[in-house]
Amino acid sequence: MLALFTISLLTIGAQAQDRERAILVLDGSGSMWGQIDGVSKIEIARGEIAQMLTGWDKNIDLGLMTYGHRTKGDCNDIELVVPPQPLNGNAFQGAVNSISPKGKTPLSTAVRLAAEEMRFTEERATVVLLSDGLETCEADPCALASSLEAQGVDFTAHVIGFDISANEAKQLSCLAENTGGQFFLAGNSGELTEALAQTVQTIAVTEPEPAPEPVVVAEAKPEPAPAPAGPQGIQALAKLCETCDFLEKDVFWYLYEAKADANGKRKEISRNNNAQPIFETGQGEYHLGAKYGEAYVSSDFTVSAGQLTEGVINLNAGNLRVRAEAAPGGTSLNDKMFYYVYEAKKDLEGKRKEVSRSGAANHVFRLPAGEYHIVAIHGKARATADLTVEAGALTDHVFDMNAGYLRITGVPTSGAEPLKDNQFYYVFEAKKDLEGNRREVDRSGAAQPLFRLSAGDYHVVATHGKARTSFDVTIGADQLSDETVDMNVGYLRIANLLAEGQPPVDKDVFYYVYEAKKDLEGKRKEVDRSGNAKPLFRLSAGDYHVLATYGNSSVTADLTVDAGALTDQTMVQNAGVLRAETVLEEGGAALDKGVFWYVMSGQQDLEGKRAEITRSGNAKPIFRLKEGSYQLNVRYGNETYSFPMDVSAGEVKDASLLLKK
Repeated sequence: MLALFTISLLTIGAQAQDRERAILVLDGSGSMWGQIDGVSKIEIARGEIAQMLTGWDKNIDLGLMTYGHRTKGDCNDIELVVPPQPLNGNAFQGAVNSISPKGKTPLSTAVRLAAEEMRFTEERATVVLLSDGLETCEADPCALASSLEAQGVDFTAHVIGFDISANEAKQLSCLAENTGGQFFLAGNSGELTEALAQTVQTIAVTEPEPAPEPVVVAEAKPEPAPAPAGPQGIQALAKLCETCDFLEKDVFWYLYEAKADANGKRKEISRNNNAQPIFETGQGEYHLGAKYGEAYVSSDFTVSAGQLTEGVINLNAGNLRVRAEAAPGGTSLNDKMFYYVYEAKKDLEGKRKEVSRSGAANHVFRLPAGEYHIVAIHGKARATADLTVEAGALTDHVFDMNAGYLRITGVPTSGAEPLKDNQFYYVFEAKKDLEGNRREVDRSGAAQPLFRLSAGDYHVVATHGKARTSFDVTIGADQLSDETVDMNVGYLRIANLLAEGQPPVDKDVFYYVYEAKKDLEGKRKEVDRSGNAKPLFRLSAGDYHVLATYGNSSVTADLTVDAGALTDQTMVQNAGVLRAETVLEEGGAALDKGVFWYVMSGQQDLEGKRAEITRSGNAKPIFRLKEGSYQLNVRYGNETYSFPMDVSAGEVKDASLLLKK
């Protein structure tokens, strides 16, 4: 009895550790809002993780950890969003979708915390890190990896570097290499799909360490267990054509009950991403589906008692491999490629149904045999092809993108250093339509953009603030045109003072910049405006007329802006601030409603009238006025009260006015 009891305890302990555990550490730093082909990296990651979850081994618990998703600049912003547990795909994906990137990249600490969560010093533990950048919190990922590997029972870190440079890859890859894991580079959604899929397969096929042999008391001699019978169920096998060999990879299987409900849906029993899995089942009818890329075929099978049924699926599918060149026989395009696969036939509106897409530069589509229309995009260059995919065959196609490149560098003036910000470029077709307009092809706010364009003629408009210039350029296939643009721009920085010798005011100022010359009606054309207290205007070199307003005070200046130079202009308002309120009795509380104010000029005209300067319906108004004498007319109820008032330059004056007959 003692021996049997010892065996039972050890068996239970071994079973408790049978399930492997892994944690996905997802980069939630602010850089994940960066875009790849117009789509943010966090959006791409969300979509590809959803695809990854469909192939996850249900025997492996999965958790989710992220960092930099709650606050900016905080190296402690790390959260275990989902503890390692049996996968609930919808709940897990919901947690992924809720991550909104904001802050820094404490990836080393996150990996360490993930390892500790899985008790890596006692049990097998796997971390999958998906990051688009390097550590930014003064930690060494390489040293951490060596430490975790040394302390862990069987610790492995797989790392996916998403949209990172070759130099960054060298620094990040050691986290995987030092723990016996794999490192993947993914530059777009297609490559991220492949990296996640390979990671899933690597984790799924890795066998756990065998449990220790049970300690058995020497006297106990249990009877040997009978040899197990062969499995009962379905041996799933897929092939691309009737005469093709069975596939050995890239197949995903779904097993359903045979009976469909009233909506035609079947209850899923199991799924598996092994190419030739065995589904152990009870005897009866089953519905088996095989997915190979975009090809999906299903069929019914019967399982008899004690029998292993061969579930053979003919996918009637083939492979389409695509790549692209800038020109025939020219440069192979290894980045910024995107392919869309459509059905060849169009609907009644002339549209085609999308079948698949990929952002990988060289990609193999797995498709049902048939006719397809393929669109290849490289920046703004575009090519199409109508192709046939045959069952069991590989179709190879190289796209001629007829693409060239335009790189633009803006300088404030000839010979100056390149501009680093506030640049914007618009690329138009060179030809105009019947109304004299050009069609916009592309635009960029990068300081030194690289445009990928179809070979041809273009008209480019460059702006820097309100400075603007344009030029025409011809782009050749597989050629780079480097253009330096002289923006002929200068800078105007303005400060506004209430009076000489005072510090600049920090609010309630508005500036208007006009061309110096007037038109035939004596009016000037407005160039720019700003409500900032101390603005910096970027203007084409030339002469300007500037108006600065502060409440009801204004001042003007005529000035010249030189190319490549900064003009500092100080505007002196010679104005003051009047803060007013009214009371009904000496020492009484100020009225908070029912009061209306009129600020009139201190002097009367020849007809004895005063000019109105401004008015306010606030009970306690603040007036910003030129230095001088004024008359305040206060209306309360049916009565109007008048008070003379002086305003001095640079003074903030408080006036409490007693309303009495």
